[in-house]
Amino acid sequence: MRIACWSPLPPLRSGIADYTAELLPALARELEVELIVPEGWRPPRPDAAGLEGLGSLAAHPERAFPGLLAAGRFDAVLYQLGNNRDYHAAIYRALLEHPGVVALHEYVLHHLVRDLTLHAGDPAAYVREMRYAYGLTGEAVARRCLATGVPLDPWSYPLFERVVDRSLAVLVHNDFTRRRVQASRPLARLAVVPHHLSLGDRPLPEAAAARAALGLAPDAFVVASFGFLTAAKRPRQLLRAFARLRRRVPRAVLLLVGEVSPHFDFAAVATPALMAGVTVTGRLDLDRFLLHMAAADLAVNLRHPTAGETSGTFIRLLGLGKAVIVSRVGAFAEVPEGCCAQVDLDEGEEDLLSAFLERLEADPGLRRAMGENARRWTAAHHGLEGSARGYAELLRQVVAERAAPFRALPPLAPYEEDDVAADLLRAVSAETCDLGVAEDDDAVLGAVAEALAELTERIGGAAPGAVGGPGSSGSSGGRGGAGAAGDRDEKPGDARR
Repeated sequence: MRIACWSPLPPLRSGIADYTAELLPALARELEVELIVPEGWRPPRPDAAGLEGLGSLAAHPERAFPGLLAAGRFDAVLYQLGNNRDYHAAIYRALLEHPGVVALHEYVLHHLVRDLTLHAGDPAAYVREMRYAYGLTGEAVARRCLATGVPLDPWSYPLFERVVDRSLAVLVHNDFTRRRVQASRPLARLAVVPHHLSLGDRPLPEAAAARAALGLAPDAFVVASFGFLTAAKRPRQLLRAFARLRRRVPRAVLLLVGEVSPHFDFAAVATPALMAGVTVTGRLDLDRFLLHMAAADLAVNLRHPTAGETSGTFIRLLGLGKAVIVSRVGAFAEVPEGCCAQVDLDEGEEDLLSAFLERLEADPGLRRAMGENARRWTAAHHGLEGSARGYAELLRQVVAERAAPFRALPPLAPYEEDDVAADLLRAVSAETCDLGVAEDDDAVLGAVAEALAELTERIGGAAPGAVGGPGSSGSSGGRGGAGAAGDRDEKPGDARR
């Protein structure tokens, strides 16, 4: 069975590019895989860490993709989709035109859709996308956003619905994202395949050797946070908690390993009083990135809001047997507590984070026990070969069953702007709710449904039966959780997370 894989690939500075490059050799042992790549793409050197074998796969330029499909070259297409226009615009457009299997790395696609519509000079298309996904409520919110200039909360309106509707199947990495997608698209074909662990074929040095290579003091207590730095990584809380630790443990250092988002005002957070003992490395290649992981005594991977992503850096840290402190949210909360320390997102967040830092600094045995638990759990659940088999099983199933794109049912079904019958159904549904009609008021609802059935038959609109109680308003928005105001217009990085 031959598949086309369309994804960002190295040397692009993208976490999904790294992920796909690691996955492809294992997937190619299960299926015949060919690549769809930008014009002029060349694979990195064969000896680059984690990229062995990438250059051995057949690659076709993006412009050739429609013709190859029409000629029947591929049995299925696999799209790796994230939330960044720079890396995923062409993939997004292609999957809407040519349905395939979508690996959805995060359910929040709002930034991508907004950049391809509103920020590309087409506000009407942005309104249409919001109406498609969230009905009259979505349209009203989008129009208010355009009228006031105040961006809406992308975590409450994630805009993954059209992608799911145009997919033959959707692959996600955690149950948190599966539940969110199914809340809006309960009949979609979904598979959970855990994010794989890949540390390359090169052995990492012991902590002492790694510290020496990085110029760190042998007796330093090394705390590190990894990945593209945004407000969602909770740097303010981390810096404050670390400052409290350093007052008691002067030998403690904090490494912020990765690039600071240009859309995040880190200088406003990183005041001089909070930066003692703190180093920001900037973007690193994979070898140096892993070297910093090897050097760390303790890692911190906070996240809020979450877009449903599974952090590749978190999986690597667990696989290396590192003690890690995380936020108790999304996919992070699915890891057993014995494998990591989880911080609640409430008024006690900073105090609890500070207490964890102090306890884990003072108790090396506890750090080792957490790390060993993490290593065993990751080996059991996040193997690269197991991940590749999960992909292959879903792709084979889609081909064998000749799967068709998902079709939503009322009241979650999208509808066009000139669908008078759908507008009528939703308006009447809202009015019955306002009047106090409940879902068990069969007599009232029966009479309303009979009248609406007659009306909609005359105007050739939506099918009757979409009228009901409070659950039938036609809007599925608001389930994703609200992001902090400072995060709402922040462009995602699609870097090592």
